[in-house]
Amino acid sequence: MNSSGKFSYSIRKYPLLRALFLVIFVAVVFAAVFLIGFRTKPVPEIDSINPPVGAPGDVVIILGRNFGDVRDMSYVEFAGSRLTASSYISWSDNTIKVVLPSNVQDGLVVVGTKDMRSKPALFANEIDIPVPVPEIEVSTKPVISSVSCDNPAVGNIVRIQGNNFGDSRSQSQVFFTADYNGTIADSEFTNRTMLTENMIPVSEFDFGYEFWSNTEIRVRIPDGTYNGAGCIVVDTGREKSEPADFTLRGRIGEKNYSSKKIYLMQYSADVDEVVSNDVSTITLRCPVPVAMPSQPDIQMTEVSPEPVLVNYQNNLIHQVTHGRNSSSKTVFTQTFVLPVYEINTEIENPDRIPDYRDTDRNFQAAFLGADSLVPSDDQRIQALADSIVGRETNPYRKARLIYNYVCHTYEILNETRPDDASPLDILDSGSGDAYDFAVVCTALLRAAGIPAVTDGGILIGQDLMSQSHWWCEFYIQDFGWIPADPALGAGLVYKEWEKRDVESFYFGNLDSHHITFSRGWNQLKPFSSDNKIVQHPRSFALQSIWEEASGTTEKYSSYWSSPSIKGVY
Repeated sequence: MNSSGKFSYSIRKYPLLRALFLVIFVAVVFAAVFLIGFRTKPVPEIDSINPPVGAPGDVVIILGRNFGDVRDMSYVEFAGSRLTASSYISWSDNTIKVVLPSNVQDGLVVVGTKDMRSKPALFANEIDIPVPVPEIEVSTKPVISSVSCDNPAVGNIVRIQGNNFGDSRSQSQVFFTADYNGTIADSEFTNRTMLTENMIPVSEFDFGYEFWSNTEIRVRIPDGTYNGAGCIVVDTGREKSEPADFTLRGRIGEKNYSSKKIYLMQYSADVDEVVSNDVSTITLRCPVPVAMPSQPDIQMTEVSPEPVLVNYQNNLIHQVTHGRNSSSKTVFTQTFVLPVYEINTEIENPDRIPDYRDTDRNFQAAFLGADSLVPSDDQRIQALADSIVGRETNPYRKARLIYNYVCHTYEILNETRPDDASPLDILDSGSGDAYDFAVVCTALLRAAGIPAVTDGGILIGQDLMSQSHWWCEFYIQDFGWIPADPALGAGLVYKEWEKRDVESFYFGNLDSHHITFSRGWNQLKPFSSDNKIVQHPRSFALQSIWEEASGTTEKYSSYWSSPSIKGVY
């Protein structure tokens, strides 16, 4: 008898064996049905949240699909907190109506069923975040009738009168002429096309928008405005005004942008080995290069996978959801193309520099006080700043004294120190890395009464290898921001592009081999107060949150690559 015959004989002879095989067969069928059903279960999707900004007690309608005809065990989360049963008004497969509870927080909204969770949408609590006034539909283009300014210098108020500006600013902007690569200054003849080819917006970073109405706008002249005869344009997002004449009369010195380089840059982050006791959500905040006069046109050419939010608080927001003990690896990649200009400043008349009495109060609060990054209120920093500047009162000369002191006094380390090391260690050890040099220099500048920020980004060598790097900017009234890189000034070693007197050059100038991701400290708020936060203090962006994981996450691994240069043009 062959083996198949023996097997058939055993099945017929032993009833218990027949029963066992029947149970196994039924179990396999049920498992197959379950797996097929699980794989084909529809994933809930959120199309919109109306309104996207609300307050406790408001009714919010969530539109989408695959919510299920009844709520049963399904739920809605606001900023990681599930709504209680009393919050639900109605539930259908494509519409959910809820009443916002008293403790609602702004953050990500998720609809979850028994087995699936939707991709998140964003909601803002109007108590914490100002509600943008809806734009008024205007069918005609903005018209500038007059432009006036008592002192046409950088940072001072320009009053623009006209019509059809819109009752609120919303996404509207005011642009001023900029002169890249000396196109205007070196030309024997200028026309309107040349004056409007390169323009820069009024800076929100500098608190440049003071007042906006349908007939009047008051803005501060942005850093980088062309020192000479140029134009102003109002852009409502739908239409642009005709350019209006405006002349900047810089009496202190000149700032130029030259030596343009276009970089193709990429970096990635991955999440792996997630261990959780329930469904786990991990959010990554991937920094975006800062838009500024020396980096005027940043383009995201490829982002994979598609982010949840684009350029939210100068970050791309990625989110990944895992089940229990998921071992699948998720890689997030972002690619940018951006031009970078070399900055050259020349202060011709430092004695004409005014004090900071006319500077916006918000500006002074942001760039003169201590914060989570810059310990300018430290007693040792304040005493050291006083001893360095002595009786000098001119802010430009004080800045030069501080820069020279940092370059000459401390030894620059070519290796980056540990994340938890304090920049103030440099005061005792006499040495520090580029991060320590930049933070301490910024702190000394602020302690001396000079508005300043620490910049974070990357430094690109001639071999196109990049490294995380940090430097400073300080602000001069009626002139604008002036760069200073004390680490390079002190002799930081890297594959430099050309030989130069680094100490002299890197006070007031910055080459086009710096890509800026942060101007000052970016204090971010977590999407949920229960989330676990991960920071990377000495990285290429200066921000308080890089990763956050829901409370159900026990552990996971992550890796961030340094931004790499794929090409330069």
